[in-house]
Amino acid sequence: MEAMTNHYPGYRLYYRLLKTVDDNIGTLLIFDYGAGLLWQSAEVNPDLFKSLTAFLQSQGEAPSESAKSVYHRKLIENRWLDMVQIKDERQRVVLTVCLQLRKAAESQSSVFESGLVAAANQDLLEWYVTSLKFARQEDELNQMTEELTRRYEELNLIYKAEDQVHSVHHGRKLLTQLVQNTPGIVGSDLAVLIIPGRNLTIHKFKSDSPFDKSEQLINSFKYAIFRRLQATAESLVVNSEGEAIRSELNFGLPYKFAASPLVNAEGEAIGLFALIRKDIFHDFDNSDRNLIEVLANKASKIVQYNFDPLTGLENSRSFELILAEAMKKVKANDNNGVVAYIDIDGMAIVNDLSGREGGDRLIKDIGIKIAGMIRSEDTVARLGGDKFGVYLLNCDLVRAQSVMRKIADQISEIKFKWDNKLHEVSISVGIAPVNLNAKSTASLISTAEAALQAGKKIGPDRVTIHKIEGSDMTELENQVQCLGRIQAALKNDGYILYSQIISPSNSVSIEPHYEILLRMQGDGNEIISPAEFMPVAEKYQLMPKIDRWVISNTMQMLGEFFQVSGQTDFPVSINLSGQSLSDPEELFNFIETCFSQYQVNPASICFEVTETSAIANLEAAKDFIGKIRRLGCRFSLDDFGTGLSSFAYLKNLDIDYLKIDGSFVHNILTDKVSESMVAAINQVGHIMGLVTVAEFVETIEIRNKLIEIGVDFVQGYGIGKPITLKQQLQDIRQVSLLGVAR
Repeated sequence: MEAMTNHYPGYRLYYRLLKTVDDNIGTLLIFDYGAGLLWQSAEVNPDLFKSLTAFLQSQGEAPSESAKSVYHRKLIENRWLDMVQIKDERQRVVLTVCLQLRKAAESQSSVFESGLVAAANQDLLEWYVTSLKFARQEDELNQMTEELTRRYEELNLIYKAEDQVHSVHHGRKLLTQLVQNTPGIVGSDLAVLIIPGRNLTIHKFKSDSPFDKSEQLINSFKYAIFRRLQATAESLVVNSEGEAIRSELNFGLPYKFAASPLVNAEGEAIGLFALIRKDIFHDFDNSDRNLIEVLANKASKIVQYNFDPLTGLENSRSFELILAEAMKKVKANDNNGVVAYIDIDGMAIVNDLSGREGGDRLIKDIGIKIAGMIRSEDTVARLGGDKFGVYLLNCDLVRAQSVMRKIADQISEIKFKWDNKLHEVSISVGIAPVNLNAKSTASLISTAEAALQAGKKIGPDRVTIHKIEGSDMTELENQVQCLGRIQAALKNDGYILYSQIISPSNSVSIEPHYEILLRMQGDGNEIISPAEFMPVAEKYQLMPKIDRWVISNTMQMLGEFFQVSGQTDFPVSINLSGQSLSDPEELFNFIETCFSQYQVNPASICFEVTETSAIANLEAAKDFIGKIRRLGCRFSLDDFGTGLSSFAYLKNLDIDYLKIDGSFVHNILTDKVSESMVAAINQVGHIMGLVTVAEFVETIEIRNKLIEIGVDFVQGYGIGKPITLKQQLQDIRQVSLLGVAR
């Protein structure tokens, strides 16, 4: 493998100098002190090369009394070679230069005896020493980047865990995400989350394939190690067999682990979160213990927030999120699921005769029975009191009725006895399809409940399907209407360009630049936020057309502004969607045409993509960025820090600006994790020579904190609210005219 110094330009210059001194010179080879080849002007015979390196290794590198360079003329493998050993200030041989001569005799003078070449030898030594320093500095920077990347990823994992507690996702999905995000980031081979009472086990291996005895290992955590955590209610770190024995564990497997208990609202251990490493890896330390305790604490909060404490089933909040997720995936005329609403018949009588404790026991038993009769991909939740909800994935109404009828029949066979009182048990069920007629999760659950009430009028122990009536506006119709407005706006220039200032954080000498934002004009001239039409545009693959509209109209306005005002620069940033990046060649050609058509200086334009879009289209993004930068444009990576991505991606993307995601900036004054995330991203960005930008700067206090951290630019309502691009250009021109008048 070539050394980094191979690319140092001094070697080629040195060779050209030697050729001017003596035209008898053929091939040049330069070796380091260990006879390692640094550079060669051309390939040499393999046998000659082997013999030459053997000779150089035999010379050694010991210091000599003389400061004079040592010359050799050797006949090796029937080839004449001139050699000089170049020494440092301590008289140690650092470089050996070898010349293969075209014609030579022992009596000929060596080119190395020339004073000019002697001076060049010292220059060559200085070039080499300098290149080694550069290599060491780059190694140190790489090590620093790797360390900061690891720190960032751990902070990001903790931040994501904190954010997940009140996330838009449901309980099991949050726990699954937490486990899946962990291996690799924290240097573990396996992450395991176990809640025995809920029959919940989630694990994730670092590699694609599990290692030996993994099932036995997970069972050890489910039973022996969980019992140990229950008894102590403290975290446990085991790095050796001796530690396992001292902890009264018959572990018997060659793995190290750190485990921490999950607790309920009363502080009782209900499960565990564990990280496992193979024995050959380094020990778990106090930092790892702290991290696993943080992750276990977040998992505990997720459980407390999303699961019912009595039954262990997901609660109503989590169930509604599951239904909301299902509704997003519904396609036109495709009933991809069914929701069932369950009510225990005669629950008031049970509570009157057997008390609240007996009623709670019956609710728990029925919850366990329902959960045991549905598939793993389905969901059962306790909605409150004696009410349950069931979501059956990829199920039609006929099959759902059959499934719920079987569950109702099984429950009717329960002979519930409490305080010597025997109760007959039954349930009533209402069923509704998860389809486009459902306007919200609340309306979907209400529809199933209405079916249940309709059945109860006939009698208990009934499974009733909701009869769909009326012609309510469906979500599909709403999307079709929105789609029509999007297409009409593209055709009739119904969009409006806004701009928002991106200001230098702490300098008046640096010019600000502006981000181009898009709004739609409604039928009544109202301004429509992109949040209302962008999701539909993305769904129907219209983002490339919208991107082109923004690019074309922005450049047209800038071209006219430059022509009228006489100014030559107004830096703006234009957002590009991931859909546009999927065809980078066509996008580049369009941009190039716009520059030519509107006579805009490419240096005025910075293109911007989100981190997730760039990573999803990494190769296309790299190719596109390279072409755009060769035109003279700049490039910005937006929303950095939200994708749990490594800083390693930055090395692959030739960008100018790194925009720190606003979710971190927004909480920077109240959340130490957010502050650490911003500082880490800013530090690595600066190490890589990038300009950093903070979004969502809403107050002067946040701006001052960002100045303290060292962020270069700030953007947000606390700096300047968006105004139309037309107004922005008019304001700038007026300021310019006032300056001229003065």
